[in-house]
Amino acid sequence: MKTKIFKVEHAEFKRKLLEASIKKHQSVIDDLQNSIKELLGNEEIINEDESDMSLQGFKTEQIQKANLIGNQVSFANDEMTLLNNMLPGIEDIHDEVILGSVVVTDKMNFFVSASIEQFEVEGIKIFGLSTESPLFQEMKGKRKGDKFSFKDQEYKILDLF
Repeated sequence: MKTKIFKVEHAEFKRKLLEASIKKHQSVIDDLQNSIKELLGNEEIINEDESDMSLQGFKTEQIQKANLIGNQVSFANDEMTLLNNMLPGIEDIHDEVILGSVVVTDKMNFFVSASIEQFEVEGIKIFGLSTESPLFQEMKGKRKGDKFSFKDQEYKILDLF
């Protein structure tokens, strides 16, 4: 995918980007929580006949799945806290890649924040990138015009704000 330098007001775009990130991330959290409710909602059926060993095994499996999803919810909630904590300084413009940066490369566009699947703001496709990700580690501290490599791909930073 080829990208180009955005013709947007940077500070305002970053604010809209963070708002969209929070909304998208909340949707992920809601979906995870609904999955837990669906898994544990079957508990009423299971409680009718606890003596059936296959039902007990099913209940244990459902609880284990719910616990795994619960761990994902916990992680997602931590990332949501990070996103909300970014609000006060989101309109700051950066000259090197750090938390809160928008990084426009020749291949794709990144918002250094939390792990968020591709989404669009003002028709521009963006990937949310966690500071814990290996890709961020490669671009961390880079400036406009710099290059970095990740998984046999070379990226050039066309714009940064």
